[in-house]
Amino acid sequence: MRTLVVYDISDNEIRFRVSEVCKRFGLSRIQRSTFLGYLTSMQRKELTAALRRVLGDADGNIQVFVICKADLALREIIGKPFEEYAKEELLV
Repeated sequence: MRTLVVYDISDNEIRFRVSEVCKRFGLSRIQRSTFLGYLTSMQRKELTAALRRVLGDADGNIQVFVICKADLALREIIGKPFEEYAKEELLV
């Protein structure tokens, strides 16, 4: 299933570390604080555990969503897609 990670973190260092964890799990950035990609349920559990460790007791919010292919197909993108994501879409 596709996994969507959305976060709102004001601390630059923690925000950077969260983005690095998402990239390490193979997720693609689709907005500044949003990543999307395919993960197994075990990978998603490992991702969630890693994100919990990175955030720790700091102020912030990380949300992890599971999105099926049918729901993703209903997505509408308004405006220009995030450049990094648009490049990766061409490879898929």
